Amino acid sequence: MLKTEVAPGKKIGTILFVDDELLSLKYFKSTVGKYANVKTASSPAAAMEILQADGDDISVVVSDERMPRESGVSFLSDVRKSWPSTVRVLTSAYADIDNLQHAINDAAIYRFVPKPWDLDELSAAMQDALHVERSADELTEPILGPALGGDAEDANLALLAILANGIEAPLKSLSTEARKLTQLSAQSLIDPPETQAGPSQLASWSSGLRQSKLAAAASQIQKEVEQCRSLMKSIGNLARGLASPANIRTSSMADTLRDVIEQNGDIASDAIDISGDFTYRMPREIMKFVLAHVLRGAHDASRLKRVPRIELFAGTAHNEVRIRLEADRAPISLDASQRWRTVRSALWAFGGELLASTDQDLGKSTLIVCLPKAA
Repeated sequence: MLKTEVAPGKKIGTILFVDDELLSLKYFKSTVGKYANVKTASSPAAAMEILQADGDDISVVVSDERMPRESGVSFLSDVRKSWPSTVRVLTSAYADIDNLQHAINDAAIYRFVPKPWDLDELSAAMQDALHVERSADELTEPILGPALGGDAEDANLALLAILANGIEAPLKSLSTEARKLTQLSAQSLIDPPETQAGPSQLASWSSGLRQSKLAAAASQIQKEVEQCRSLMKSIGNLARGLASPANIRTSSMADTLRDVIEQNGDIASDAIDISGDFTYRMPREIMKFVLAHVLRGAHDASRLKRVPRIELFAGTAHNEVRIRLEADRAPISLDASQRWRTVRSALWAFGGELLASTDQDLGKSTLIVCLPKAA
């Protein structure tokens, strides 16, 4: 994240912050006031009075979304009409998608900053906003998304990027709590003395078992957090890639597949045939996300612990990644879980498809990632 160095004691602009929570006003002013002039208001009406008096001197307007009499989106929309050159920022503990769509389309927000704030991230966001060139035409471009230009499709792509960034705050909180659990379990896990016997020894072992389970749960939380971060990164890349498809480079499927297997320790294969390697045109992180989830799904659907075979096939009309597995269950249904729906949606965005076929006589199933040939 971009951070701008500010000389001690130097103020680089004026920011107006609106929030009905007095504690938020206090923390914002103490944090941001170190490098910017900060004006605060406890309601949109009070903020409007400040703008009418000093609007030409205010560079950035930041508003909380949930306030008693008027929403932050509505307030920022009014600000845009009368002071279009201001940089408008929305903050909230509730990332409501419908409200964010209105914020992008109606208020042309430059950034969404999720609550509770990470003070370093808040400072970086405010310094970025203060250094934006004050042009009404340019301020419709969110820092995390493409230029909007009033187009609804581009607005939704910007929303994807904003939401992806907003996921980081709760993930960071989860990761912190998981570390606390790990430390707690480590401190409490004491081996029982060998001389103990009877109920006392049993109680001690029971306590140790509970602490071990705590440690395992904390480890699982950390693992899920990292997977969510990977997904968050993929969503952001997808949004940017869809906005600028011409800028997406082609990548080798064999190289991407090797990266996926290397980076995911729980994914393995007995045999990989990359002789039919081909190039594809879509964000590499998105393809890694697709392959990782398809391979995990293949493991879940197979009675074996390892995926038997992965084959790359370069065809005349399209290219394929074929994942063959032995299955003793019913044929794989690609509409049966959120995993498959998510993977298919990611592929559809780039003209690809996920297919499944089963040979009941041989007890074999095949998952196929089908992709258009790269231009």
